[in-house]
Amino acid sequence: MCGAQGYITKNMAPNLLLPAIESIMQGKGYTEPGLLKPADEPSANAQYQALINAFSPREFDIFRLLAQGLTVSKISDHLCLGNKTIANYATQIKKKLQVQTTTELAHIAVNLNILNQ
Repeated sequence: MCGAQGYITKNMAPNLLLPAIESIMQGKGYTEPGLLKPADEPSANAQYQALINAFSPREFDIFRLLAQGLTVSKISDHLCLGNKTIANYATQIKKKLQVQTTTELAHIAVNLNILNQ
C-alpha cells in the first residue's frame, strides 16, 4: 500500500498520537482535528459557486486560466489582451472571492471541480 493514510502535524497534542496510529492500523485513516479548512465545507463552496456564477464570461475565462497556473503574461498572450488588463481582471476576481493569492483562487477552483469542466 502506498500513500499517506493519515496526516498529523508536529504540534499535535501527544495524547492524540496513539488514537491516530490505531485508526490507521484499522484501515480508517486519520486527519488531525482542525486541519480541514472551512473552505472545504459545502456552505462555503456554495457561496463561492454563487460568486463565480455572477462572473462575466471574460472574468470566468481569466479565473480558470489563473487557477490552471498561467501567468498574467501568458493569459495576456492567450486572450490577446494587455498585461495590465489581465492584471486588473485578476485583482477584481480575487477581490470578489475575498482571496489574496492565486493559490487560494486555485484551491477554490479545485474544490468546485471547475478545472475539469
